Amino acid sequence: MLDSLTWWMWGIIALDLAVAAAAICVMRYGAGLLFGVDTKDELAEKDNYAFGIALAGGMAAVALILAGVVSGEASVQWSAELGTVVIYAVVGLALLKIGILINDAIIFHRFSIRDALGEKNIAAGTVQAANLLALGVLINGAIGWAEGVGWQSLLSVAIVFFLSQIVLLGVTRLRSSIYARRHDGARLQLAIEGGNAALAIRYAGHLLGTALAASSASGMVGYLPGNALEFAILYGTWLAWAVVLAVVLSALSIIAQRVVLLGIDVVEEVDNQRNIGVAAIEAAIFIGFGLIITGVLG
Repeated sequence: MLDSLTWWMWGIIALDLAVAAAAICVMRYGAGLLFGVDTKDELAEKDNYAFGIALAGGMAAVALILAGVVSGEASVQWSAELGTVVIYAVVGLALLKIGILINDAIIFHRFSIRDALGEKNIAAGTVQAANLLALGVLINGAIGWAEGVGWQSLLSVAIVFFLSQIVLLGVTRLRSSIYARRHDGARLQLAIEGGNAALAIRYAGHLLGTALAASSASGMVGYLPGNALEFAILYGTWLAWAVVLAVVLSALSIIAQRVVLLGIDVVEEVDNQRNIGVAAIEAAIFIGFGLIITGVLG
């Protein structure tokens, strides 16, 4: 016979999995609102691989957000648990939509990622997927940091989301600066618009590694809700640690790349020859150090 505690536990698990499955399905059928296109037309009629990559990133991001919700302490009542997961699922989808708009209008402001996706630009699809995955990682960390469903917890998740845009923008500008220095002022964004998937993969790895490292800032700053001044100090400290960890990740990864890829001209291979294999190695190094930093500090 199953006791009441066992029934409660299995009920919580069933609720969490049901909401997670529903949210991922909503992501598929609601992606038209998220990306501003007809998903069935893009996937089935146009065979748009770039859009498929971006949508896959969005689905994984939703899963990351919900994983952050269900990994915390479960509510005593099933109804409360259901409400918590549903609220964060809705908030997560809304934040991802905002993230897409910010990525298109501010971070990648020199061309329209949405238009590039419509043109089956796999590089643009990779960039969009990486952005969504990075947001999923950061929102996951924020949910674990400010555990709960009160207004302060939801506000904290939203604030960390917007602060994380500063970090992601910084990574993009860093990669753009490196590319411009290597190519006499040429623009990284225009190279991605031109379909250089190798550059997009390297960028995606740097972005995801940075998101992992920055999310570890939650492990360096205790979440202590207070008055407005205390909140400002709290979030300022979080942002400072996120930036520091992003810089540490970049430095360690660049050093490791020079050792691992010794004797290989990465500029020629990735930037000019569009060598996806070399780009994937660089991306893996960024993500690897991100995971290590998360393991040590998170």
